[in-house]
Amino acid sequence: MIKILFFGRLSDFAGPIACTLPKDVATTQQLIKWLGREDVPLEKALTAKGNRIAVNKELVMRNAPIKDGDEIAFMSPLSGG
Repeated sequence: MIKILFFGRLSDFAGPIACTLPKDVATTQQLIKWLGREDVPLEKALTAKGNRIAVNKELVMRNAPIKDGDEIAFMSPLSGG
């Protein structure tokens, strides 16, 4: 089972998800495509420029490996004041 979290404006598109990782999903990029199969607006939001991804609380590149038991966080750019 994996846990998927959404922060910033991405939380407007989806709340936390706990699910079994499909066998054909082994990277963060594949996870985005899988999430977008049923929710095109979510896929577009996740692929927007400036978003960051963390796996197990460490920032990763867009196509990082993931596995069962991981926590994946999608973070939109935050504006400061």
